[in-house]
Amino acid sequence: MGTVKFEREGHIAWIILDNPTKMNAISKDMAGQIREAFDEIERNPDIRVAIVTGEGEKAFSSGGQMDAYVASGAIGEGSSGEPTSIPKPDGMTKPIIAAINGWCLAGGFGLAIGCDLRVAASTAQMGPSGLKRGVVPGAQQTERLVKLVPFGKALEILLLSRFITAQEALEYGLVQRVVEPGQLREAAREWATTIAGFSPRAVRDTKKLAYDSLTMDWQASFEHGKGVMQQSFQTEDGIEGFKAFLEKRQPRFTGR
Repeated sequence: MGTVKFEREGHIAWIILDNPTKMNAISKDMAGQIREAFDEIERNPDIRVAIVTGEGEKAFSSGGQMDAYVASGAIGEGSSGEPTSIPKPDGMTKPIIAAINGWCLAGGFGLAIGCDLRVAASTAQMGPSGLKRGVVPGAQQTERLVKLVPFGKALEILLLSRFITAQEALEYGLVQRVVEPGQLREAAREWATTIAGFSPRAVRDTKKLAYDSLTMDWQASFEHGKGVMQQSFQTEDGIEGFKAFLEKRQPRFTGR
């Protein structure tokens, strides 16, 4: 029986998928635990950033637990056609980093590309596997992939059901950094520590502006961004940031 470990390091939260006998596949119970972890991260003002990873170096996650799909009646004529949903950090205001170790497949791949930033171990391999099982890739893999990498490359990965290496993912812009396996968690921690040192409000508003801009035309995004920036100059954190610079000290951000 797998589980999800939820750990805290100051302002950083860790979500660790732990189901080693099944390559950290996500069971129904684990999906519920991921959802609870996301809720806690969003609710708790002391948490400013989170990291999702898999236990060990063998796998981030191989996706949903397939034996459970059959047992739950999700497959076959007259079935629900709806396997256990793997929660994504959609709509979360705080940055979520995926630290991808080893195999990152199917729904696990969907979870990783649903995060805001991705760092991968050099040994990582990732991609969809739906076509290998005779089904359309789920967990938002197709919908997200076509927005994250060039369309032709997305189709190559999807239609060949091809697992790509960490280095390929870096070249495509799907991950932003590749490190040796033993350095993965520290690399993710470095990113999280940097983000946690900024104003939580400014980070939240920057992330929201970035995602909002994806669905706006250029001029609309410029106007919207100007308003968001102006509001940030009026906040306590904005005042503190400039004051700290002029006083040659580190700012003390509170999120207000």
